[in-house]
Amino acid sequence: MKNKTLTTGRIQQKRATRAKILETAQRLLQTQAAFSLEDVAQTLGISRATIYRYFSDVDLLCTEAALSFQAKQPADFVLDTQHLGLAESLAYVQAYYNWLAQRHEPAFRKYLSVVLAESVKQGSGASLRGARRLDALEAVMRRYAAQIEPANYERLKQTVSVLTGIEPMIVNKDVNGLSNDASNDLLQWALQMILKGMEAEKVGTGTTGAAGKASNS
Repeated sequence: MKNKTLTTGRIQQKRATRAKILETAQRLLQTQAAFSLEDVAQTLGISRATIYRYFSDVDLLCTEAALSFQAKQPADFVLDTQHLGLAESLAYVQAYYNWLAQRHEPAFRKYLSVVLAESVKQGSGASLRGARRLDALEAVMRRYAAQIEPANYERLKQTVSVLTGIEPMIVNKDVNGLSNDASNDLLQWALQMILKGMEAEKVGTGTTGAAGKASNS
């Protein structure tokens, strides 16, 4: 448990550092035409080595920083879903990020291509991407933590993330040949099937959880 706590703490610290880097880049994007990774590091008061662990290319940083301007923050999702059940809250997060990906599709595709190229250079262990979807899902799921089986909590969050955003949209459009609306319908259906499966499992074990209550509300 101690090692798990330490690992969780490190992940949260890395996310916090990454968020500060993005915020600094956003401010620089608003005040000057061009800047380097070294400029961001100096402004933030961190070393060059530190910023290069998160972003090895200034174009990658600028692309993500620009996209982050458009995205809601976790606190926004908490407020938006405060009167919704778990199923509706997850569907809301999914629908929002799918809409965001479609509205800014060229930028997201460019960002993804840069990320994939950098991943090849740096290896699978590189910290290349943010976790906006996971942070948003965690924000709305947290209040239901006691009602979700511990073994399913992280799996549910990660599975909804897989059904959300630019990656499944690209598969549906480029591979499956679906329109944006058809893609949204398919991804929403997949989420509903997962939640129904979880609820059926709970009924089979004699328990009723948040997903079931939300589905019946």
